[in-house]
Amino acid sequence: MITLPGRLTRWKGQEDLIELIARLRTEGLPAVGVMAGGAHPRKQRFVRELRQRIRARGLEDAMVMTGHRRDLREILAASDVVLSLSRDPEAFGRTTVEALSMGRPVIGYAHGGVREQLEAMLPEGLVPVGDVDAVAQRVLEWQRQPPTVREHLPFTLEAMQSATLQLYEALAG
Repeated sequence: MITLPGRLTRWKGQEDLIELIARLRTEGLPAVGVMAGGAHPRKQRFVRELRQRIRARGLEDAMVMTGHRRDLREILAASDVVLSLSRDPEAFGRTTVEALSMGRPVIGYAHGGVREQLEAMLPEGLVPVGDVDAVAQRVLEWQRQPPTVREHLPFTLEAMQSATLQLYEALAG
């Protein structure tokens, strides 16, 4: 089960997930892709495009579009791999830290906050932006030898508060 959490919008990477699942199935891995997130009413055309792409690739039995969910934590915990495939860099990428904090491995495009998070906690999860082949290779590698996710997570609320207060103290002189 490979999960891509996030709103259904073109830049979040759902099209890459569909391509990834097609490639993994070609390699003999019975992967299931989960798009965990809803779409704004103005994005319904994109949702139809995603469904059409899934049908065109013959992946109706291999893709799940959950819509908005209140149990994302449980979905992430049940996932074998969580993805962060946003084409534009995100400032933080909360779902990356959430998945890692549950011991779930994450593969993400190497830019923005996701790059910083994975560099600190699971560097082998980084792949070049837009490189679906690299994502597929990493999933296949991890299928054979799952990675170890660090237990100590540097991105906690307490760490953020402490760093913010230290910055304010330094600025105040």
